[in-house]
Amino acid sequence: MISGVNLNSMVQLNAHFKKLKREYVFPIIERKLAEVREKHPRLSIVNLGVGDVALPLVPHVARAICDATQEMTTRSGMRGYGPSEGYSFLREALSQKCYPFCNISPEEVFISDGTNGDATNIQELFSAKCKIGIPDPTYPAYLDTAIIGGRLSKVVLLPCTEETGFSPVPPAEHLDMVYLCSPNNPTGVAMTRAQLKAWVDYARRENAVLLLDNAYEAFVTSADVPRSIYEIEGAQEVAIEFRSFSKSAGFTGLRCAYTVVPKALLQGKLHAMWMKRQSIKFNGVSYPIQKGAEAALSPQGLKETKAQVQQYLEQGKVLNSGLGNLGFSCVGGHDAPYVWWKVPAGKTSWEFFDEILEKCHLISIPGRGFGRYGEGYIRLSTFTTAEQAQLALDRLCALK
Repeated sequence: MISGVNLNSMVQLNAHFKKLKREYVFPIIERKLAEVREKHPRLSIVNLGVGDVALPLVPHVARAICDATQEMTTRSGMRGYGPSEGYSFLREALSQKCYPFCNISPEEVFISDGTNGDATNIQELFSAKCKIGIPDPTYPAYLDTAIIGGRLSKVVLLPCTEETGFSPVPPAEHLDMVYLCSPNNPTGVAMTRAQLKAWVDYARRENAVLLLDNAYEAFVTSADVPRSIYEIEGAQEVAIEFRSFSKSAGFTGLRCAYTVVPKALLQGKLHAMWMKRQSIKFNGVSYPIQKGAEAALSPQGLKETKAQVQQYLEQGKVLNSGLGNLGFSCVGGHDAPYVWWKVPAGKTSWEFFDEILEKCHLISIPGRGFGRYGEGYIRLSTFTTAEQAQLALDRLCALK
């Protein structure tokens, strides 16, 4: 008893939260940054850490959002709650313009407020007994959500190392569901057609479900990298694909994404379950934001947003080649907005982070924050300007 309270009758909390042992890097980075700024109050920091957009919203999209908002001020144009699965105009536009050769219907496209939520909430559709494969290193939310949901004992880590070409390889053992992230965050490496086909073949053989986080598809430039997993024969029978407007159209502050759940997958069971889940737990994305997303898919919208994506890719080329000229080893920056920089021998990723922060006044992300196999690397974001990218390289000369 404590102050007259029976401990046995107290509400029980989710004990799985205590199993989250991964260090959350951003508070640590903020603390280290504050320490450096205290020593050097006038210091100019180049931030290549957080992968947030660095360019403003394009004009065509902004006008569409403003026009839609103005439309809602009229009696004929006012709107309240929209459909939880998204307005038909956006679902149809995505079906026609993003999957023209994949036979994805509008009914198989679900609009949401972010890939983060969709890619983690999807676990609710599967039994806690399912064995789940998760790449390492990769976006931390997949593993953290599995742990919170009591799936830690069912997790199998799939190394994405130099030996595997920084992409996961289908294992010999059976998995029920597998996360794939391509183009990959943090390594910046995208899986080729042959690599994706190997996973589709594995899933069909093992009766597994692939969960492909394809948030960076707009950055793909390599001819042998598919823009969608549905370009692979049989993928609609085994794969769910997540995409986003966040990085392709600068929607990180607006929130709009979409998930494709094919009806061919498990005889339509997952499609029906996801529809029910969204109807219960999600009230939809706002009408003006969906009109802005539709505008991003128009010829003018694509022209403006692709120009921004190209700028980010240019910074990736600058950083990649610049680091190579300085004698460092790195990958990425060609099909994704990230460069994966190998730490010099004898140093941990946190030690190297500290060194370039102190000597070069440059923020990165230690690879250890993305998983155990991320140790030995740091991630640089190419979401920056040409001036900042060149300034970063100029400062990195201090390491030589």
